[in-house]
Amino acid sequence: MIDMEKILGKINDLPPFPVVVSRVMRMFTDPEVTADQIADVVKFDQSLTTSVLRRCNSSYFGLRREITNLKEAVVFIGLADLKKIIIRSGTRQYFEKKEEGYEIEQGELWSHAIAVSIISEKLKDIFKNEESDYTFIAALLHDVGKLVMSMFVAEENNKINDIIDDEEISFLDAETRVLGTTHPEIGARVLEAWEFPEEIVEAVRKHHEPLAANSTAMENTIKMADGLSMMMGFGTNVDGLNYRGFSDICEKYEIPQSVLEKIMAEALDEITETITEYGFAKGE
Repeated sequence: MIDMEKILGKINDLPPFPVVVSRVMRMFTDPEVTADQIADVVKFDQSLTTSVLRRCNSSYFGLRREITNLKEAVVFIGLADLKKIIIRSGTRQYFEKKEEGYEIEQGELWSHAIAVSIISEKLKDIFKNEESDYTFIAALLHDVGKLVMSMFVAEENNKINDIIDDEEISFLDAETRVLGTTHPEIGARVLEAWEFPEEIVEAVRKHHEPLAANSTAMENTIKMADGLSMMMGFGTNVDGLNYRGFSDICEKYEIPQSVLEKIMAEALDEITETITEYGFAKGE
C-alpha cells in the first residue's frame, strides 16, 4: 500500500486555484453585484477576458457585430452565463494533460466534468437544490482528486484491475484496497487546501458514497449527475467498471426512468456543444 503522506504531498504539485476566479466566485455570492464590478476584476486575467469575449461573439448569441469591450460583453452574456464561463475557464487548466491512470484519451476527465456540471443543473428541481452555483463548481471539480492520484493508479493499474476481475468489486473499492485512499477523499483534501466552502468539499468527498439519511441536495445531485453522465458515455472507461450507480437515490425520491431519460435528452446537445467549445484540440 502506498504511503498516504506521499499521495497528499502531490497536492502541492497542482497549480494554485486562480486568484481572479476565486475572487469572482466570492463576488457572485453578493446578490447586489453588478456586471461592471465583475468586469473590473475579470479584465486583469487575459485568459478569462478572451473566453468571455469569444463566448459573447459566438453563434450562441448571434450578435450582428463583433463585441470587443469586456463590460459590454458581460452585459450581453448576463451574470448567469458569465458564472459558468469564468468557472469553466478557470478550471480547464487542471485537465490539460492526459492522466495516465484514469484516461485512455486526453480530455476524458474534462468531458466528464462538463457533462456532470450540465446534468447537475437539470436535476436541481428534483432535489430542490438551492445551492446551484456551489453545485456547478462541485460538479466541475468532483474528480479533481484524480489529478493527484493518477500516477499512483497508473503504477498499480494491473493490481487494481486484477482485484476488479477476481472479486467483481467497484473500481473505487479496488482503488481503496490498493492505494489506501480514494480519489473523492483526495479531491476533498485538494479543495480544503484551496479553501473552498465546506459544502463543496463534502459534495466532492461523498460523490461515490451510498445515499445517507443526512445526504444534502447538493450531494445527491452530484452523485446522480455523475452516474447519468457515465450512462451517456461521458465518463472514463477506467472507473466506469462495476460502477455503483444511483438506484438508492431513485428509490428514495421515486424518480422514474422516463424522467432520467428526459434529463439526459435535454442535456445531450448542451454537453456536446460545451465540450466542443471548452475541449482540447488533438495534441494540445
